[in-house]
Amino acid sequence: MKYNYPIFKVHVDVEGALNKMKTVLTGGFLNEGEQVTEFTNEMVKQLCHANIVPLNSCTSALTLALKLCGVVEGTEVIAPSMTCVASLTPIHNIGGKIVWADIKSNTGNIDLEEIRKKINRNTKAVLCVDWAGLPCELEELHQLCKESGIKLIQDAAHSFGATYKGKSVCHFSDFTCYSFQAIKHITCGDGGLLVCSDENDYKRAKKLKWFGFDRDGVKDEKGEWKGQRHNVDIEEAGYKFYMNNVSAALGLSQVGHIQTIIDKHKQNAKIYSEHFLTNDNITPLTFPNNSDPSYWVYTVLLNEKLDRDNILKKLNEQGIGAGLVHVPCHYYTCFKDSFEELPQTDYFYKNQLSLPCGWWLEEDDIKSIIDELEKVI
Repeated sequence: MKYNYPIFKVHVDVEGALNKMKTVLTGGFLNEGEQVTEFTNEMVKQLCHANIVPLNSCTSALTLALKLCGVVEGTEVIAPSMTCVASLTPIHNIGGKIVWADIKSNTGNIDLEEIRKKINRNTKAVLCVDWAGLPCELEELHQLCKESGIKLIQDAAHSFGATYKGKSVCHFSDFTCYSFQAIKHITCGDGGLLVCSDENDYKRAKKLKWFGFDRDGVKDEKGEWKGQRHNVDIEEAGYKFYMNNVSAALGLSQVGHIQTIIDKHKQNAKIYSEHFLTNDNITPLTFPNNSDPSYWVYTVLLNEKLDRDNILKKLNEQGIGAGLVHVPCHYYTCFKDSFEELPQTDYFYKNQLSLPCGWWLEEDDIKSIIDELEKVI
């Protein structure tokens, strides 16, 4: 039987999106304005955090976080290789050096002890990534960084809706970067958020996202720019990283669906987890006991005696969108100056497989995916 189970599917409330977009397009103000302000306020409610800066991508959020950490040429950032290259190019582009830390192969997330070995006087920050929506050991990571006088940046591109100790994951790092790129839990077409734990970093980030100028001080009651101001100074040159009203309008059309989407991902993941407990060939990833993942995808480790690539091929032939999601980045030529052996990362990559678990799948669909996977094995 041939299925149609993609690993990613964009959730769009078409009618709601068109209505929100019409307001923008007929309002004559496409830039950062009323819709961005409204979207920001909605995210403040969702995350229970006030220091939120809406941006045009998660990559921009990571770049600002690195800048705020003081990363410049000659400084270092400790990071995992097992992530999207978009997590790491900002380090390279801002002038920092990547220092690889291996992951724990049973979690897909950065290994605390590996970080401890790599910290030195040139280290400015640690970048952790919540693989597939599974939170890292955030409290321990943040404590280690605090003791070492460095900052913790959390790439939460996969983990919108994930919690740690009952709070959104953004409450446990100095900077958290969320993604609203096309295939994430919710989308703005493309977009991101930077969450800052420190008020001064938050104020500085608001300036840096718009070339170094804080537009909030010159906005009207709708959140739109009152007009050109000639008596201001720009003390620090910034970037063109702000979110616009078009992206925010699409994001706003998603807001009413967020809980349904996240809950569905979690429910489908639970079906996988309960079933795979009794399968010696398939091991679900582990995560901190005090956390609740949002499961962007559902990643498992296959028995190393199995031919993972052949299993993947056969699943895809059956219309099941299983995949690898990302490949280790330390092998890329652009990062050759930082290369080192990462045995746990290599093991994880060789044996991991990610399965679709999104809002578009029902319980029977998940059971069909399980049946096909076990049949192929």
